[in-house]
Amino acid sequence: MNNNTNQKSNTKQYSTTRYTPRRDRGRRHNQNKMVFFVLLALLIIALIVAISLVIADLIGSAGADTTEGSEGEGTRAPGFVSEGHAMSNAYDGKSDTYMLSVTNQSAGSFFSCEFENQADVGQIVFASTEEEYYIRGCEIQLKVDGEWKSVAQHSSTEEKTYAISAATFNATAVRILLTADADALWAINELSLADKAGNPIVLRSPSAGTNTTPVNPDVTTNQAEVTTTPGGVETTAPSGSTTIPQVTGYTTIQISNESLYTGSLILVNSQYAYRFPASTASLLNVYNEYYANDYHCNYFVDSAVQLEAVAARAVLQMANALFTETGLNNLQVGTGYRTYETQQDLSSRYPATAALPGYSEHHTGLGIDLQVWDKDKKVTYVLDDANQTCMSILAWMNSNAYKHGFVRRFAPDKDAITGIASDRWHYRYVGVPHAYYMMTNNLCLEEYLAALENCTYEGNHLLFDVDGKSYEIYFVAAENGATTTLPVPNDPTIYTVSGNNYSGYIVTITRG
Repeated sequence: MNNNTNQKSNTKQYSTTRYTPRRDRGRRHNQNKMVFFVLLALLIIALIVAISLVIADLIGSAGADTTEGSEGEGTRAPGFVSEGHAMSNAYDGKSDTYMLSVTNQSAGSFFSCEFENQADVGQIVFASTEEEYYIRGCEIQLKVDGEWKSVAQHSSTEEKTYAISAATFNATAVRILLTADADALWAINELSLADKAGNPIVLRSPSAGTNTTPVNPDVTTNQAEVTTTPGGVETTAPSGSTTIPQVTGYTTIQISNESLYTGSLILVNSQYAYRFPASTASLLNVYNEYYANDYHCNYFVDSAVQLEAVAARAVLQMANALFTETGLNNLQVGTGYRTYETQQDLSSRYPATAALPGYSEHHTGLGIDLQVWDKDKKVTYVLDDANQTCMSILAWMNSNAYKHGFVRRFAPDKDAITGIASDRWHYRYVGVPHAYYMMTNNLCLEEYLAALENCTYEGNHLLFDVDGKSYEIYFVAAENGATTTLPVPNDPTIYTVSGNNYSGYIVTITRG
């Protein structure tokens, strides 16, 4: 009994003191190996990070050097940074050429650089001359009292010096804002500023980015702000628009809200009636205007056709250009302005096709129906497929009508919006910049006007260049009451104002 007890005791002692400690020592050995390798890996990572930081610091220090410009030119900016990508401040060995790369090179992208101290800017020297990477069009802006203000438009491949006459004594930064699409890289060869006393302005803290996501007028893919058109169709802010809060050189005027119903951009359709003015003195007899001036297009118009003066002169100039460029001299304006009574008669005789009286675009004096005078003295509509002369005129107008401010008003792919099937002979005067933008972006008038409502004075302005001129367009909503406070440039010769006939005013600024 005792032997068995002693045997069990010995066995128990053997099993606990002989086998279990050996397993524990194995576990501790493996754990120590793991800790060693983890510590070794952490040490290697720390060394790699430290070496990377040293290299980055050396590169950053080299790129942050500034070069003093000559008196009155200021200092050049250090290396650029764009969306996390550091850019070198040298290219092809030229230490004064800066390359800026941005993911989005569309109009609205920008480079900005802060000043060391507030300054009253008197001069800006800017150049973008690199053959493959020059900036095609940009706006130079200064940040004054916390707001970006336009001070110059640049579209040259030569170095330009801009004298700044506006009040800029609180300027804290400069910004180069693209107004035209750029290549994958921008090249800024010179950017220097001086205050009004001629002292250099020191630049620092460069950055880059984009003011707005470029928008495609295709409403099915655009992610920009959506507006409902006066036909129930959604559209978006125009392509190329960019945030420009209250630029310098502006004032405000009080405009009568009766002006909401006048101007080259008013919309008259089945939803918005025309407001007939008390007087028709602004209308011009196109026949009389033709014979009173040096036009060379023969067989031009019926002697009774009237148009708003700006449209009358524009269509004569367009017909003259057609004759000069093609030798075709048989374009006619078959219909222009219509009275309420004339439209009432047409509506009663052609109820299926004619607009109701008061809702015809012909009331505006801005809409025209074009015809040709053929060899047999027969009048036919432009775009008669059986008439080669008509087709030749159409082909020319498709490429050139915008140059004279006209757009084809009722395109076949817009009938769901306009409510009118394709009228291939009907054109509408809207003005050169608007005609160009509508044509190049495939927008009908309803879509364009709705899109412009996103381009407010306080926010988005629409900027683009056409035939050597720069245009800036923005919208101001009509206020309740008899008048609206309208912000406009100080110079009354560079802008026009048009109502849209239903919600507000479009200000169009022309420079160049």
